[in-house]
Amino acid sequence: MNEDFIIVPCEKCGARNRVPRARLNDAPRCGRCHASISVSAVYSPHPVDVTDRDFDKEVIDFPGSVLVFFWASWCGYCRTLMPVINDLAGKYAGKIKFVRIQTDNNQATASRHDVLSLPTLLLYKNGRQVNRIVGSLPHNQLEYQLSGLL
Repeated sequence: MNEDFIIVPCEKCGARNRVPRARLNDAPRCGRCHASISVSAVYSPHPVDVTDRDFDKEVIDFPGSVLVFFWASWCGYCRTLMPVINDLAGKYAGKIKFVRIQTDNNQATASRHDVLSLPTLLLYKNGRQVNRIVGSLPHNQLEYQLSGLL
């Protein structure tokens, strides 16, 4: 698979468009309906909150790289890792989608993915889990793990 482009779905017609990374800021248009397509809507510079209801749509069905952050408000290590995740989401916007799921309110997804300890990070590429990180990592080590998704 060519890594020099990303797949961006058109919000108007649903067509999947290959957009070269070098042209992400050139106001890309859908190849089918010619509507403007928003890359920022797909790769937010901030983590996207997901639930049991939309996890599959946001992660499994996503045609690119995704980091999933399982966390809880009572988890001290999760609170320590949250600013690191927020920083990396901004740094890797346009390359990796960052999502977070609060496990206390979304126990079905946490159970389905065998999340037994927090924080847990799952890394997906084209809908398949490629790595699992349990526990908190320093910024530079987490960035090293993300390099495998690019």
